[in-house]
Amino acid sequence: MSPSVSDADLSVCDREPIHLLGGIQPRGVLVAFQKETEAVAVVSANAAALLGAGPDALLGKPLASVLPHGLLARVEAGVGPGPVTVEVSGQRCSALLHDSDGLRVLELEPLADDDVGAEETALGAVQRLVSPLARAKGTAALLQEAADAVREVIGYDRVMVYRFHADFHGEVVAESVREGVDSFMGLHFPASDIPVQARALYTRHPVRLIADVNAKAVGLVPPVLPGTQRPLDLSGAALRSVSEIHLEYLRNMGVGASFSVSLLKDGQLWGLMACHHLAPRKVSAARRQACEVLARLLSLQLAAEERGLEAAAQARRASLLNMLVVPNLGDRSPAKALEAQAPLLMELTGAHGVALVLGASAGPEASPLLLGTTPAEEEVRALVAWLSERELPDEVFYVDRLGDVYPPLASRADVAAGLLAVRLDPSVPHYALWFRPEVARTVAWAGNPHKPVRPEPGHERLRPRASFDVWREETRGASMPWSAQDLEAARALKGALVGVVLRHAEALARLSRELARSNAELDAFGGTVAHDLKEPLRGILQYGSFLQEDFGATLGADGRAQLEALTWLAKRTHSLLDDLFEFSRLGRLELSWEETDHQALVDDVLKTLGARLEEGRVEVRLPRRLPTVACDAVRIRQVWANLISNAAKYQTAEPRWVEVGFLGPGETRPPAARHVSAPYLLYVKDPGIGIAPQFHEAIFELFRRLHPAQAYGGGSGAGLAIARRLVSLHGGALWVDSAPGQGSTFYFTLGEEPRR
Repeated sequence: MSPSVSDADLSVCDREPIHLLGGIQPRGVLVAFQKETEAVAVVSANAAALLGAGPDALLGKPLASVLPHGLLARVEAGVGPGPVTVEVSGQRCSALLHDSDGLRVLELEPLADDDVGAEETALGAVQRLVSPLARAKGTAALLQEAADAVREVIGYDRVMVYRFHADFHGEVVAESVREGVDSFMGLHFPASDIPVQARALYTRHPVRLIADVNAKAVGLVPPVLPGTQRPLDLSGAALRSVSEIHLEYLRNMGVGASFSVSLLKDGQLWGLMACHHLAPRKVSAARRQACEVLARLLSLQLAAEERGLEAAAQARRASLLNMLVVPNLGDRSPAKALEAQAPLLMELTGAHGVALVLGASAGPEASPLLLGTTPAEEEVRALVAWLSERELPDEVFYVDRLGDVYPPLASRADVAAGLLAVRLDPSVPHYALWFRPEVARTVAWAGNPHKPVRPEPGHERLRPRASFDVWREETRGASMPWSAQDLEAARALKGALVGVVLRHAEALARLSRELARSNAELDAFGGTVAHDLKEPLRGILQYGSFLQEDFGATLGADGRAQLEALTWLAKRTHSLLDDLFEFSRLGRLELSWEETDHQALVDDVLKTLGARLEEGRVEVRLPRRLPTVACDAVRIRQVWANLISNAAKYQTAEPRWVEVGFLGPGETRPPAARHVSAPYLLYVKDPGIGIAPQFHEAIFELFRRLHPAQAYGGGSGAGLAIARRLVSLHGGALWVDSAPGQGSTFYFTLGEEPRR
């Protein structure tokens, strides 16, 4: 990095061109030459120590005049297996060859006396390593065996296995240390410790040695290539020099030498074997190659271990899915069938709670099915509305800090810190939602990862952190992260549920067709029965009247009472048959839609009911003028008349009143009507006797009365059934909000005229 960097933090390291630092470590010599002519194009400034001549004398010379005869041919023949031991100027060296920037790059590293026979030692070490790795059971034991084996091969004071998390911060998961050396086992290191471009190099070139953190880098001659005007790319060079920031970082740790080997899984960087020695220490190319072989074996075994665990988890999930969707639904809805299998649904993704939203977007049927530990129903509804407004890749959304992206549930981390949601149908808001609670964790960091790093006073160059003392951080508000297997299970359940719902929908459609046919037959039968029975009833009423006139005086009090009861029963039966006939006709009714002034409709109803309302001392309140809403005016007048007359009838206390009103678009709606999406909500309200919640649906059944026939002015019990049927024909809904002694409010909505 340029020494002029100022006012920066460690994120600057991500942009440092560490492969273009223009120097090498002094433990070897580098010579780069043209492929065709073998003329020397670049050489390290320390070449004279090994090659007997400096850069000025070597540049442009044929390589054959610089190196011993046959050395290049021997190195080229051995490039595949790895380093080749050669002799240069009487010095045994390891030779490595690679290509870069159109040149061939030869690296020569003199071997120390204790490196003689290193090839045999390293090969034996690899052979010794295989058996422990094969014996190890489980990932933790496997990593520990590898750490111990690598320390034996290279003789370093500390060997750590450092695993990357999803955010690329690292954690020491295995360690082998010499007695008396500080342990970093279990500590976490921030992602900035190994910047992006360093991780990229670790992926491409798995072995890296820094033999002496205090050694001064050796420059290249020339410092830049004539064709590119930048230094030779040393990405593949074992001798590549090191960023001064990283060297200072190591010195701050008390490290004299560093060696690392990459651990890859499916071509991606899984972790590192990071090795430290408190004093400078070389590792020969042969020993480095042995450690690389070990790392590859370890990576293969780690991948096999993880694939085995994944396969077992997938098999378990497949079994759970099979148990969830195979059982016969019988006459139950999918939601009811799944409710009985809540533990399986939660185990599928390791969740603590599940919410299934399988109903329509409005109406009581949209109530989510809540299983296990979940937010409240209203919170789930609001969450689904929020999800429906987002673009969900593959119709899946997951997060382990829900409160960060959805503040309304930030205070519910104990229930919903994590969310995994899958949309079951892109056309309607049907969802399966899994929830996880927060998992409070204490993470031990090697130094404070949040402490800002700035240039020290009087210095312009960026300084790495100097403290690696254990710094503990408690994390709250986050759940366990969702794994790729969790997401796969959610997608699989989506496919299974769609199939189940479709099969159930087909069954419902078939039943609906059969029910429609039966209803049509019942309507015709009801109309016929009502019509045919009315004639003999008229005869009974007529003959009863004759008996009253002709023999009333001779029947006595009891006889006259019985005759009056007979007449009353005949009249009531006649009225019931009228209502039955009217109800049966509704199924064949053609509505006549038009824009209708509902104020005019209600005014007309009030004129008709005027005498009855006056007799009962009932005041009708109209807070404001009613709106104009499209409907069949004749039929909806019938609805208004029924609701207003009922409201006036079922009152006992003074004062008696009925309120007729509406709520328009954008106006706040009461809890009983928050599910309604229709623009106008019409209502009739009274302070009367009220209705218990368990009877809120029963009152809309045909001929269903909650009181004796003679009470509250009588009635057939068909009025509300007819009113709901008429509203339903308009594509609307009619329901009641009431409680005993607290009055009643009947709400209804009207849909739009169907397009033809």
